[in-house]
Amino acid sequence: MRFPLFWPTLLASLLPTAFVHAQTAQASSSCAAPATGQYLIVSQGHRAGKPLGRLQLETWLPNGSVLGKRFLRVGRMYSESNYAGRWTLESGCGLTVTRDALGSTSKVLLTSQGFPQFGLSARAGDVVTERWIPQPDRRCVPEGMNGTLLSQQMGHTLTASTWRPNAVIQQENWTDWRMVGLAISSYDGAGEVAAYQGQFTQDENCIGRIRQQDARGVTYAYAAILRSDGAGYAYLQTQGDDLTVAFVDKVGEASAASVDSTTMNP
Repeated sequence: MRFPLFWPTLLASLLPTAFVHAQTAQASSSCAAPATGQYLIVSQGHRAGKPLGRLQLETWLPNGSVLGKRFLRVGRMYSESNYAGRWTLESGCGLTVTRDALGSTSKVLLTSQGFPQFGLSARAGDVVTERWIPQPDRRCVPEGMNGTLLSQQMGHTLTASTWRPNAVIQQENWTDWRMVGLAISSYDGAGEVAAYQGQFTQDENCIGRIRQQDARGVTYAYAAILRSDGAGYAYLQTQGDDLTVAFVDKVGEASAASVDSTTMNP
C-alpha cells in the first residue's frame, strides 16, 4: 500500500508526543505505602564547610509519627540526642521526615515496596546524603556478629586547621563482640597499614560503643549501631582529628539463626 507524501511528516510529529506520554506515565507510577518500622540511617557530607557524619536509629509509626536516636559529628563537635517528628507523603515515591530541633528534616525516596532507601538533608547549609536500611525487630546478641566483615569509606582528617580527605579499607573478624582487624589507609595520598583489636560494648540492644587500639597503642572511639539481621554494623568516629562514618558489611549472608528473634517491646 502506498502512503500519501504527508504521512511520514505526520508520523514524525506524533512520535515525540507519544514518547513524552509514555515517559510521563512511567515517572508517575506510584510506590507502596510507606513501610512502618525501624531504620538504620547513615549520613555523610558537609555542613557550613565542615565535614559531617551522623548515625540514626529511627522508628516510623503507623500514625505518621517518628521517634529516633541520633549520633552527630560536625567537625570536631560531637553530640547525641533523642528526637521526635513526623513523616509526610508528598508524592507516590517521595516523602519528607520533619524532626524537632534535635533532628533535621530529610527528603526521602522510597522503593516500590515502600521502604526508604536514600535521602538528603533539607537543612539550610547542609550538603548531606543519607542511606537507609531496614532494622528488623530483633535482639542483637554477641554471636550474631561472628564472622568476617569488610568495609571501604571516605573520611576527613584535620591537618593544620584544614580538613583533608582520607580513604580506608578494612577487614575485621568478630567473635562475641570482640574484633581483630587490618586497616589500609590513605591520608591525603600518604599510605598506612595498621593492625588493631577492639570490643563492642552494648548500651541498648543494637546500640553501643566500639573502642579499638592499633599496634602502635593509638586508641579510637566510635558510636556504633549493629544491624539486627547480623549483616554488619554502622559506626561514627567520635573523637580526635579524624571523622569517619561508614557501613561495615559481613562477608556472605547473615544466618537467620545468628539473631535472637525475640520481639522487642515498643
